[in-house]
Amino acid sequence: MVVSVDWDDGLMSSTACLDGTHHNILIFNYTYETPGSFNVSVMASNIVSSKTADSQTISVYERIQDLVISGNTTVLTPPGSGTWSIEAGPSQLALENIVCVWNMGTNYPVDTTNDVALLDSSTPHQITFSYGQQADVGTQTINVNCSNAVSSQTVTMDVTVVWDNVTLGELTCTSSTLWNHLITCQQAIVRFGTGACFEWDMGDGEPVIYYRDTYCADYVPAASPTYVQVGHS
Repeated sequence: MVVSVDWDDGLMSSTACLDGTHHNILIFNYTYETPGSFNVSVMASNIVSSKTADSQTISVYERIQDLVISGNTTVLTPPGSGTWSIEAGPSQLALENIVCVWNMGTNYPVDTTNDVALLDSSTPHQITFSYGQQADVGTQTINVNCSNAVSSQTVTMDVTVVWDNVTLGELTCTSSTLWNHLITCQQAIVRFGTGACFEWDMGDGEPVIYYRDTYCADYVPAASPTYVQVGHS
């Protein structure tokens, strides 16, 4: 008797059994070289007859092993919108029909699940999200797990959330001073936010004076001549 297995990828495996009564189970080991869905069938035959067993569908997946996350490292809220992508790294082959679950940080316990039909070097998986709470200010860690039936990978990324809502009050300055003497100006700040930048122009043609806090949302030249201290009103 000869038992043959058709692996549905163009190759077959066979083994000869001189005495079928001594073989209750035959084990075939096989490795697929490409992912896909394969309809495996088995046939047993001797010189007078043959029989085909029921076929079985086998799904072969590409291993998830080299995913990379990219996107906004800082967002300004409101509106707090950003875009992030999961991309295939240099050693990651194309992935089909995977699931990616996104967690956007400590204030967002409900994960977002996305079915991804294809992810390869030219087809990233992309989402857009908005941080809309003042409690989001600071560092939020995005956590993404992508998986198929046989493998998974988790990638993370830190995002700095800036709450930029500055309201200014009255500006008062010393009304007169001697030449070459200090003048004092005070700017009342009703609301400071976390992304404030201040530019002081004293009206004498000299370079402007800058102040910025840690998360200043605007560009401040590296050659700023002076930094001043700003306090809350």
